[in-house]
Amino acid sequence: MTSKEEQLIRVLISGAAGQVAYSLAGLVAHGMAFGLKQPMILHLFDLPLETGKMEGLRMELIDSALPLLRDVIVTSDPVVAFQDISVAFLMGGKRRQPGMKRYELIANNCRIFKDQGLCLEAFARKDCKVVVLAEPCNTMCYICAEHAPSIPRENFTTNARLDYNRAVGYIASNLKISAANVKNMIIWGNHSDSMHPDCSIASVVVNNKSHRLSEYLGDEMAVFKTQLAEAVIKRGAEIIGARGMSSGWSAAKALCDQMRDWIAGTPQGVMVPMTVASDGSYGTPKEIFFTFPVEVQRGKWNIVRGIKIDEMSRSKIDFSGKELLQEKMAAVAEMGESYN
Repeated sequence: MTSKEEQLIRVLISGAAGQVAYSLAGLVAHGMAFGLKQPMILHLFDLPLETGKMEGLRMELIDSALPLLRDVIVTSDPVVAFQDISVAFLMGGKRRQPGMKRYELIANNCRIFKDQGLCLEAFARKDCKVVVLAEPCNTMCYICAEHAPSIPRENFTTNARLDYNRAVGYIASNLKISAANVKNMIIWGNHSDSMHPDCSIASVVVNNKSHRLSEYLGDEMAVFKTQLAEAVIKRGAEIIGARGMSSGWSAAKALCDQMRDWIAGTPQGVMVPMTVASDGSYGTPKEIFFTFPVEVQRGKWNIVRGIKIDEMSRSKIDFSGKELLQEKMAAVAEMGESYN
């Protein structure tokens, strides 16, 4: 009898013709998300007109001779795509166009993620882990979870790790240290301009000695915090301006980082950000999907309690919570459903 870690899993990537999926599929099949002992079948799902791109990706995956990859299924049939999956990376939403308001994007995507939630409910395993990566992702995660009620709410999340990795990369680059030597960076709130990158309790290792970032920077900390927050919030737009398209490889790598920690757990004393259904912690509205610092053990996340919130952080957390509540209400209204 094979051990649990050796049992075959089915992993869905929707929006599989997109650039994030192109990077994500290879990273997942190589073991970056689930470890080097987890065999899998990849389900690639997109619109029929994208079949050629998906077939090209399938051929490249096969040509890579990846030991963990047992099969690649290309389909535009949601029944086939969602059948018996253990993990879903859901990226099949419309992208924000120049001049498009955020609430227009909600109107475009909420029905897509209602349908994907219904597919999860009907065909996926009931322990399926779901990551939503389509804007506005926190609210689309809420919509998806609402329509898959038999899958535990704690099994739904978004890609908060990208904002975290951007922050960690910024700190490491400025201090000229390895990103592995930056710990306990916090991201609060929505994946939008209202997010709050919070380095107040972050720690760094410099010259083999551990420091609180605030202690290491001293009087420079206040300015650094402001510059860090601005850099993280603006990074996505900067990449679009430079490349003419949104983040691809970095988004895919962040998805793998988050899934790896979700599956394997976080080291003792180390917190990472995760967008989860709020239980009201830190004064946030309940039920919205809000990014908190979490610790993970045995596949279960727990919000880290007792972090001291200063006045500035309090105002930013409150603002982001209100924005998410407004987005949730707009999405529910768009679908003509009663708001609870």
